[in-house]
Amino acid sequence: MKLAILSTLLATASAFAPAQQGPSITALSATRAVAKAAPKKEVAPKKAAAAPKKAAAAPKAAAAAPKKAAAAPKKVAAQAPAGLVGALPPVGFFDPAGFAAKASPAELTRYREVEIMHGRFAQLAVLGFIIPEKCAYDGSFGEDFLAPTGRALEVFNTDPLWLGLTLAVISALETVRLIETEPGTRTDAKIEALGWRPKTASEYVNYQVRELQQGRLAMLAFAGEVAQELVNDKPLLVNLQDSGFVSW
Repeated sequence: MKLAILSTLLATASAFAPAQQGPSITALSATRAVAKAAPKKEVAPKKAAAAPKKAAAAPKAAAAAPKKAAAAPKKVAAQAPAGLVGALPPVGFFDPAGFAAKASPAELTRYREVEIMHGRFAQLAVLGFIIPEKCAYDGSFGEDFLAPTGRALEVFNTDPLWLGLTLAVISALETVRLIETEPGTRTDAKIEALGWRPKTASEYVNYQVRELQQGRLAMLAFAGEVAQELVNDKPLLVNLQDSGFVSW
């Protein structure tokens, strides 16, 4: 019994004994201690200054060939070539497609001859629409002439034989003209003996310009006649009457 009491007293006394003066060892303190104790790694010396960048590429050759400039479009002639009439305001020398600018003098002469001949045929074609339709309107050649619509285009149905003969005669005359003339004289109609050619050069130029303008207008008019009759199936005279341009 005495021994048990003595043991209890000793245990109690040890509980109140002062704590040992030294650092307590915990997991955290142990980790810090190890970290402090580990030798510091020597910082690797920074690499020497990076090698200078490669020198700028060798300069281009001083006399570098310049890039080829884009080929400029061929300019259209702003003025009519010498001796070529027909350049009138407001369009002046009208050559939007540049045919005249690309043509040789011989080709340009041929273009003008073709234009004049087309204009002459167009003037005849305009009359070839109006006169037959007037005859059909008046009944001059019977009720079946250009029947049933009275349009000039009905000739392909009502009188194909006469139409074929007319075209054959025109083709024969054109062939003779081409055989008997030289390039540059294709438009000579052999009518100077009638005394129609003006005596002065300036007046002759005016006549040339008038013929060109009338031929150009006739080409547009003939195209308009055909288009109009195909659209509404009416004769040209009826269209003109409906529009109030003519009263007969």
